[in-house]
Amino acid sequence: MLYKAISLALAAVLLHSSIAAQDQPQSPPQTVAKMQQVLHKAQEKDKVVKVILNKKIDKQKKLIGKVSGISDTGFVVIDQKTGKAMILAYEDVKEVHQKGMPKGAKVAIAIGGIVGVFMIVWAAKGWFLFNRS
Repeated sequence: MLYKAISLALAAVLLHSSIAAQDQPQSPPQTVAKMQQVLHKAQEKDKVVKVILNKKIDKQKKLIGKVSGISDTGFVVIDQKTGKAMILAYEDVKEVHQKGMPKGAKVAIAIGGIVGVFMIVWAAKGWFLFNRS
């Protein structure tokens, strides 16, 4: 019984690890419409964005900051480190992402933790049941 519990727990851990470790396929560059959608959402919620540039601007390939303005040709990001306003054109930007962990990832981690605790308790209960003197 203990061996079954241990093998079940290991199988669950391996399955969870393999799902979490799957490589994300290389996606094509973001469209301007998608960038604008992410920027508007971040600006409305006053969230920080991560901007990956096509080429270095001011010795930086990545910018992290808050969006302060959006237009049809570009947008303005206030750099989190320096506080400097950077005006960026959409053609200079490769990707724009909102910082933070997605809600789905948080839920998956919580469920994984609960299942892990349940498996440990279940295995311990079986061990105590069969190892009485």
